Amino acid sequence: MKRDFCIGSEWLYYKIYTGVKTADLVLLEKLYPVILDLQEEKIICKWFFIRYKDPDEHLRIRFYCKTPENVSTAIARMYPVLNLLLEKNSIWKVQTDTYQREIERYGEKTMIDSEKLFWYDSEMIMQYLTLKPSFERNEAPLLFSFTAIDTFLNSFGLSNFDKLFLMDKLQLAFKKEFDADKSLRKELDKEYRALSQDIDDFLTGKAQNQFPQIFKIIQDKKSEVSAVIVGIPVKLQMPLLDFLSSHIHMMVNRHFTSRQRKYELIIYDHLYRYYKIQVFKRTL
Repeated sequence: MKRDFCIGSEWLYYKIYTGVKTADLVLLEKLYPVILDLQEEKIICKWFFIRYKDPDEHLRIRFYCKTPENVSTAIARMYPVLNLLLEKNSIWKVQTDTYQREIERYGEKTMIDSEKLFWYDSEMIMQYLTLKPSFERNEAPLLFSFTAIDTFLNSFGLSNFDKLFLMDKLQLAFKKEFDADKSLRKELDKEYRALSQDIDDFLTGKAQNQFPQIFKIIQDKKSEVSAVIVGIPVKLQMPLLDFLSSHIHMMVNRHFTSRQRKYELIIYDHLYRYYKIQVFKRTL
């Protein structure tokens, strides 16, 4: 499997440097309309983004084009938008770079499938960003993340016990990273108790009538990825839970504009507590 794709290959890779507060605006209102047109005209076949810091905040956007001519077209179409953003100081630097596939992390046989999952997740986040201004509750982004992750795990057929095992591993690792003391653990416990009913309502689907648009975009992604997911388990060259951990990490990266590691800690802790209760109920 080819690992490295420099400029001129079928993968076009931009680093777009912008502030945390402007990143979503740049992505949704300025770049995404161009991306939609490029997809509709089949100039790009798939795309995805992540948020990164090196140490400056930026968006990393990758486009897959089938031919060199399509790469040239994509660059030409992106240029006026990027140039205007530079002139208005909405972004302060644009770079192209070599896309290096993380084959060890995602598996040689499942790398292309992973790129498709990145694509569908990026598309879901674009829809999520259009909804975000209408959220009336501060907890809505977290509840969206809980539901998106749980639905993703359901797509792979994980039981509550499997989910509990995965979240236990993740929450322990993040509590170690954050050097979680008694005070932080108490804070997480308090936050979970305040959200526990909402988490249950979202993960059981009871909140669907109240938040139909959130559930729709998550279900749309579930439908899109189903054809990809069905072939992954038989091709995997690593434990399924390791593969899922990597994808969940990237999902959270896209969901939140900043402090993603802190949000991962909260999400893994709260999902661990939720699944623990569900597994306990089954044993009664």
